[in-house]
Amino acid sequence: MWMPVSQMWTNLLNPDNIKGLSALSMLLAMIGNGLMIPRALFTRDLMWFTGSTWACVFYGWGNLVCLYLCKVISREFFLASTVGFVAWLVFSFWRDTQVYGYSSPLKSLKELISGS
Repeated sequence: MWMPVSQMWTNLLNPDNIKGLSALSMLLAMIGNGLMIPRALFTRDLMWFTGSTWACVFYGWGNLVCLYLCKVISREFFLASTVGFVAWLVFSFWRDTQVYGYSSPLKSLKELISGS
């Protein structure tokens, strides 16, 4: 669980090592874990949601931020992946709200956290 944090820490301490990271691998990690977020929302599995979200935010997007700040990836690649990630999160919560018939996506998040 802490691997993404240690990777980002290493990136910040030694930016020369960041050139060995693959932007496509980070993007695939973000996409793969992002695909599990709707499942975790639907089944109200807090641990699955936490793990998938953590991996998306820190392992995928966080390392893409490091790659962008060190000028390894283009601005367009970073913005496209950021917009895609945010759009996927919004879509996931919106669809979960529709499936359960709620009026607000925050209700889904509240149920997920409280367990009721």
